[in-house]
Amino acid sequence: MALSADATQMAALLAALTHPDTNAIREAEVTLKPLLKDARCVPAMVEVVKAQGTQNDAVRHVTAIILRKRIGGHFPKFDAATKSALKSELLNILTTENSRPVRNGVVALVAAICKVEAEDDQDSAAVGGGWPELFQFIATAAADSHPEARELAFLLLGEMTDTIGVHLKPQFGTLASLFGTALQDGDAKVQNASVKALGLLMSYIADEDEIDTFAPLLPPVLTVAEACRVRGDEEIVSTTLDVLYDLSFSASPSIGAHMASIVKFSQMCMADSNLEMGVRDSAALVVATTAESKPKHLGRDAPLLTGIIETIFNLIETSDGSAAGALFESNPAWKEDFEDQEGFDADDENAGGPTQTSMAQGTLDMLACEIPKKYIFEPVVSRCVARLGSADPNQRKAGIACLGVIAEGCAEPLREHLADVMPHVFRAAQDGEARVRECACFALGQISEHCQPEVLSYSSMILPIVFQLLDDSNIAVQATSCYVLEMFCERLEPDGVRPLLDPLVKKLAAMLEATTKRSVQEMAVAALAATAVAAEEEFAPYVQGVASLMSKLMVLKEEKMFSLRGRALECMGHIAIAVGKEHFRPYFHSTMQCACEGLTFDSTDLHEFAYAAFANLAKVMEDEFAPVLGELVPHLITVIGQDEGQFEQAEDEDKAGQFNALDDSDDEDEGGNYVMHIRTAILETKKGAITAIGEMAAHTGAAFVPYLEESMTVLINTADNWHPLVKAECAEAMPSMVVSIVAKDHGGEITWEKGDVSGTSSLSTATATVANAVLTALVTLMKDDDKTVVGKACEGIQSVIELCGPHALSTVANDCLENTFNLLSKQAPCQLTEYGEEFGEEDDDDHDSFMTSVCDLIGSLARVMGQHFVQYLDKFLPAICFYAKSSRPPSDRSMAIGCIGELAQELGEGIAPHWESVFFPASIAGLGDSDCSVKRNAAFCIGVSCEGLKERITSQYSVLLTALSPLFSMDASQSDTTAACIDNAGAAVARMIITSPANVPMAQVLPVLLKSLPLKNDMTENETVYNCLMGLLQMQQPDLLANKQELARVFTEAVSEESKVDDDLKEKLKLALQSLS
Repeated sequence: MALSADATQMAALLAALTHPDTNAIREAEVTLKPLLKDARCVPAMVEVVKAQGTQNDAVRHVTAIILRKRIGGHFPKFDAATKSALKSELLNILTTENSRPVRNGVVALVAAICKVEAEDDQDSAAVGGGWPELFQFIATAAADSHPEARELAFLLLGEMTDTIGVHLKPQFGTLASLFGTALQDGDAKVQNASVKALGLLMSYIADEDEIDTFAPLLPPVLTVAEACRVRGDEEIVSTTLDVLYDLSFSASPSIGAHMASIVKFSQMCMADSNLEMGVRDSAALVVATTAESKPKHLGRDAPLLTGIIETIFNLIETSDGSAAGALFESNPAWKEDFEDQEGFDADDENAGGPTQTSMAQGTLDMLACEIPKKYIFEPVVSRCVARLGSADPNQRKAGIACLGVIAEGCAEPLREHLADVMPHVFRAAQDGEARVRECACFALGQISEHCQPEVLSYSSMILPIVFQLLDDSNIAVQATSCYVLEMFCERLEPDGVRPLLDPLVKKLAAMLEATTKRSVQEMAVAALAATAVAAEEEFAPYVQGVASLMSKLMVLKEEKMFSLRGRALECMGHIAIAVGKEHFRPYFHSTMQCACEGLTFDSTDLHEFAYAAFANLAKVMEDEFAPVLGELVPHLITVIGQDEGQFEQAEDEDKAGQFNALDDSDDEDEGGNYVMHIRTAILETKKGAITAIGEMAAHTGAAFVPYLEESMTVLINTADNWHPLVKAECAEAMPSMVVSIVAKDHGGEITWEKGDVSGTSSLSTATATVANAVLTALVTLMKDDDKTVVGKACEGIQSVIELCGPHALSTVANDCLENTFNLLSKQAPCQLTEYGEEFGEEDDDDHDSFMTSVCDLIGSLARVMGQHFVQYLDKFLPAICFYAKSSRPPSDRSMAIGCIGELAQELGEGIAPHWESVFFPASIAGLGDSDCSVKRNAAFCIGVSCEGLKERITSQYSVLLTALSPLFSMDASQSDTTAACIDNAGAAVARMIITSPANVPMAQVLPVLLKSLPLKNDMTENETVYNCLMGLLQMQQPDLLANKQELARVFTEAVSEESKVDDDLKEKLKLALQSLS
């Protein structure tokens, strides 16, 4: 049948769009544009589409695409008869069309019209709303004997996903039946089309209750997807994994019931080396998000969890890539420096994408961080140990690498088992295979970073091994050994680094000068910085030489060297922290000059390094930093206040791809959809600027006050930022604003009385105003949904109220107490679970580190409120004691006992009504705990309780001393926590003696106490212990005099040059020592 004149013209112009000639296409588009604004173009294009046999399929396909783009503007303007005729015509075309591309184009066109009809007829509950014939067509096609027809039904449903998801919920039961039948279809094309369509719909309604209707279809979907995986049909496998990812966050129990099947399928995809790496990584993402959303359900299924873990180990074993590469993935110099090294995975086809090793390690990291430790720790560590004993170097590599990967997520149980784990790590560090040694360095670095302070007791073993590895023949091992030094030395005391300080500095300096590898240079610089921090003032002799090396790096101007330049600047800031103002003063100007120059480059990395340098130098130079405030603070305020995101118009699917010039965007006055594009680099610089301005306020004193108002305004506004890291940084910086005004108006210190709000406030008007504004903002942040932000807010409140006292707290006390209790009882926004998992008391067994800040705040509230806090004990104590239960992890138990110890110390006699029911049983249980930190805090609690309750509890001294006695038999050399435990036991006994010497059996107690002295770890208790002994000496207590020789030994050691007893107390002890001679 011949085309009409309009259709003929349209066909000719549309045909030009299929030609490779760009100019011809543009000319055709210019001619078509006005024609497409006329509604008569619609029937003309329909004519072209249905001209099967007379018009080229490519032309008809293009016509269907253009018609879909334009139909939304024309269809609503047609009368009912025209609409009905057009819809009928399109269904006829679908019935007879032989060309797959054309049919797919018409499917999309039909879906577009259906969407328009549904939106115009939103109140209709009838099947299909304004187009019931379409749904009858789909139902008929789905039951057709020809597989092409059945496939067509699900192609239509797939295209209509958003329309179905919004407008046709009453028909979900019927649709589920259609999908269920199609998933069992004998034709693969029908199955695949149904999986795609169902997947789109399930993803669309994943967060809605209606997902339950389709949840029973997951098993057949997985069956189809598994068949596709076996035969290598990656498209369906990838589609299925995308759906499973969306469903992994669903709170529906119906979806959760299929968790094991979902994870097993994903696990098989991860392990399938025949799949593209991107598909396998999608499978890993499903496993990781399941661990995040349903950690307990996954953890309780031991066979499922161990299967995943075994797969992860196997993946790392069979990968050629470096299992320590996670350290360097963000470092652009790594590939350049190490592509010729053993173990470097130079997969050009996957450059910049996931590798088998990174996929496996990333998944294990998420499992370790999210799943309760009692489920994940043992199966991972047992496999690590088993593989480390293997003769196969790839197994040893996997074993030590996985140990490093779990160090962050499983830090608490790993700290408890360091004695069992570290020998394996040390052996791996001296393995004959470079790939094993490299991974051992990675593991050592991770353990050094996350298992502080317990790992510091291994310094005498770690440092010599690392020193040896710095000379390793493998460059990658050298680089990772620098990383170990950086992580390990950050918390090390001068005593720990002193034996190797000189050769270590010389070795790192020589490495820095000798190597041409940028990444090794960067890590050597970072290791030097950490060594300086550990050595403190003992690093002073090396400052000149190291500063000379850094000065060469701090003037690098080549863009690819910016990271090294920044590291050198960072190193100078750390050296300043280490050696102090006097030693660093000669290098202050040049370091500041480098930092400021870095701001002139278009490099967010250099800006970050500059802000970190400003923060450190302000901290060290204090008032000498003040002259640059006028230049820097306005700049920092601008950076903090800038918008790190911008709204841009979202790309419409209809407008994406080809023929964009022919859509109807110029005909419609639509606002369009906009999305926020985040410039993450600006987020990082903003965070650095916040840190810098906080340190400037904290350390430049009154000189900062002229910038206070503007700084506070930008910080309080930014505290409402969408990103939790920015909010957390604001929470940390805001208390510094109070410090500056206190420096100006109060000379840096405010004298206040515990609990006294009745008298005149000692706060100046300005201080009260600043403190109130900061506290109000921080109390608001306590209700944030991010735990890190909440923890920082609690720490900020604590610092402000302890500086300013009860008058400052009174303005926010009620809200602060309410928020604190909600956090303690797990009812705060950041603790409300999502994804359908509930917090079971017996199973919610992981320590939330931010809760330590909450409990510290409780102690601070008692310190400031005094007896006013007693009225809240009935409410707070049961919630605190929940964390002291034996089923809780050691960190929780330690935290809880520490908290009640602080309450006992601050409230004194106020705890009397709760001694028998809470403080006494909790302390006794704590002394019998297996964890040294719990024992230590229990001993402290007993001591301060005796001190505060005085004669009320002297009748229980015998029980208390008996419970304390085993602590004195512990080996102080075993670890710092053991030493601290003994110290706190000694302090508890000293407090009991001071309070009621008559109720302490001195003849039995004093020899034990003296034998444990001097204190080894907790120097804060020196005054308590030595004042007790000097008081007894002054009283000429007979039992003490009977141990005069031992007492003289204690005092002699306490006044020695190496002793950490403060100078004033040393002078008193020297006088006491003279009286003994």
